[in-house]
Amino acid sequence: MTVNRCYSLFILILVFFIPGWLVSQEFNGGILAGMCGSEISGDRLEGPNKAGIYAGGFVNIYITEKSSFQMELDYIQKGSRDNPDSLSYESYLLRLNYIELPVHYKYDFRERWTLETGLSYGVLISKYEEVNTIEQVNAYPEFKNGDLSFNIGMFYSLTDRLRLNIRYSNSIRAVRPHSGGQTYKWNQGQYNEVLSFTLHFDL
Repeated sequence: MTVNRCYSLFILILVFFIPGWLVSQEFNGGILAGMCGSEISGDRLEGPNKAGIYAGGFVNIYITEKSSFQMELDYIQKGSRDNPDSLSYESYLLRLNYIELPVHYKYDFRERWTLETGLSYGVLISKYEEVNTIEQVNAYPEFKNGDLSFNIGMFYSLTDRLRLNIRYSNSIRAVRPHSGGQTYKWNQGQYNEVLSFTLHFDL
């Protein structure tokens, strides 16, 4: 099954099955906010070296005593950065702003600790690219409008309503082809890679 078909199946499950199931369940919601460090795998810059804002809201539902599902709607600033130094005066800045929908399975494996994993789909709402302080107005190749990612992370409960989350996210599909169009096995272009630190507050 291709990635596109997997994504289509994923959306169909969300649209047709989850809403009806939610009605019969008790769910909790809240807000989240924090920071993330990101890079673009395949741009030959070491990272994560680009800081960004990570904020949104969430709804979660327990299906067993320790297992739950969580859905979020987040705003995430991704991208890449390379600042000039004593060895090179060259600089690079890439800002990619996404609205993202993560759907995660969570498991409470200890009293205050929770593991999470799942998928997310982000929609690119704005971008900015700069090379040596010059904006790349017609940058090529173009970034794709969508970003399907695999996520894995961990929660630590600070209080009954406040939790700290550390999450790693990596694109499953390339968000932009390499400039020369070359590919090799799983390397089909450039991929978003994000490490985030957020606080989740139950309302």
